[in-house]
Amino acid sequence: MNFRAVGTAAAFLAVYVLLDRISFIHQFSTLSITPWNPPAGLVLALLLIRGPGHAPLVFLAALLADMLVRDLSGTLLPSSLTALSLAVVYAGQSHILRRHVRFDCGLSRLRDVVWLTSSSAVASLAVGALYVGIFAWAGQVSWDRLIPAATRYWIGDMIGIAVVTPLILVLRTGWPGRPTPRDVALALLQGGAIALALLLVFGLRNADEFRLFYLLFLPLIWVAARFGIVGAVLANLLAQIGLIIAFQTVGHESTTVTAFQLLMLVLAVATLVLGAAVSEGRRSAAALQARQVELAHISRLSTAGEMAAALAHELNQPLLATMAFVRAAQRLTGGDPADRAKARAAMDRAVGEAQRAGDIIKSLRQFIGRDHLVHEPTAPAALVADALALAAPEARRQGIHLQAAIDRSLPDIQVDRVQIQQVLVNLVRNAMDALNAAGTQAPAVAVSAWQDGADVVFAVADNGPGIPEDVTGRLFEPFNTSKPEGMGLGLSICRTLVEAHGGRLWLDRSEAAGTAFHFRLPLAPTETA
Repeated sequence: MNFRAVGTAAAFLAVYVLLDRISFIHQFSTLSITPWNPPAGLVLALLLIRGPGHAPLVFLAALLADMLVRDLSGTLLPSSLTALSLAVVYAGQSHILRRHVRFDCGLSRLRDVVWLTSSSAVASLAVGALYVGIFAWAGQVSWDRLIPAATRYWIGDMIGIAVVTPLILVLRTGWPGRPTPRDVALALLQGGAIALALLLVFGLRNADEFRLFYLLFLPLIWVAARFGIVGAVLANLLAQIGLIIAFQTVGHESTTVTAFQLLMLVLAVATLVLGAAVSEGRRSAAALQARQVELAHISRLSTAGEMAAALAHELNQPLLATMAFVRAAQRLTGGDPADRAKARAAMDRAVGEAQRAGDIIKSLRQFIGRDHLVHEPTAPAALVADALALAAPEARRQGIHLQAAIDRSLPDIQVDRVQIQQVLVNLVRNAMDALNAAGTQAPAVAVSAWQDGADVVFAVADNGPGIPEDVTGRLFEPFNTSKPEGMGLGLSICRTLVEAHGGRLWLDRSEAAGTAFHFRLPLAPTETA
């Protein structure tokens, strides 16, 4: 015997009967026709998560609730038929959603919310028509009240599904990240706004409650826009509980409560749709950011491959020097004791050359290996120095003069050192490629930086021929390039990395006297970054 499955079934039956009991208010006759029917939401959540094979459990729960809550033991046949219709229709809905429309039970996309609400509208209408029709056939409901009773049943089931089903589906996947103290404070403020709106709607004497009800739209829309689908389901639950308490306190008639619940249904669906759209948009933005970071990583690998030959030459020099100094020290230590000081100096020089080679390797390894954003205080002069050190071997090979004009008193900026280094290297290498292709006399690339208010502005300028006009307008578009072997991704990646730090990259000038690119970075990371 699977004790876990038995425990789950028993818990479902207990929760179903409990929800049916506490929601048995403003009922139509003695039947399960109420303006608030959360068991329907529980049923649909179970069938979507566990599958339509749990329909017999739903049938048993509905029949048990009829026996215990409404004491319809004298009408066992109609109760059995209505319980069967409820189980079959909602099981069919769950089967269609799970098998034919690729429904995600986590409501991760806007289309999932649309499919859930639209299919539930049809399914609950069918259940309501069957429920009222069966009891009308049994003489429990007069035929002339068939449509009003079915409408009230439909509203009760729909509001139960719109509030309870998304709540269970979303929260079963876990809370999305640890909430910050700021998020907690904002959530409490939004909960207070919902409570205030309910107080204004139902607490003011001689007020038109139906007109004031639209005040409730404001805080729920606010929650959905700020916290996405998770905030939407929690806000809908809070608003629905507040409405039920207000109905019971003020003492509205059943028809008035149903009218309010119809408005609440519209609000709940709108809140869910907005929350799902916000969450999907944020996930898409996060995925795009991840793809762009991955693309930047690939770009660094490509750049490193192009620099490999020049770096090998750079490494060869300090390594050969290290070997020469060590051999000289070996000879000196075996000779005159007076030569020991010379031997010590040679060993020190060897250590220095080995350290220089290690620094080159370390710089290249960091440049290639980093694939995530790490903010740390960094001196602008150090950023420029590192970038020029990486570009220097290729510049010497091509006869291009690199120069820097950096005020070393500039304050540190909070950036990812490797990614901003990549921006500078890409801009410098672009300038070098343009100078080499044009055959510029006395080619030179100048990198400068200065403070402008709360930002530091970097500039990379060359004395080349400028950028063609047909390329300038599409300069930062992906796959736009004037190089025969270029991919057209360098400037697009640079702009992505700068904007990820809350900055901006732009073309400052492009003329016969040369080209200059500028980008600005805030001294401290912004909330957008």
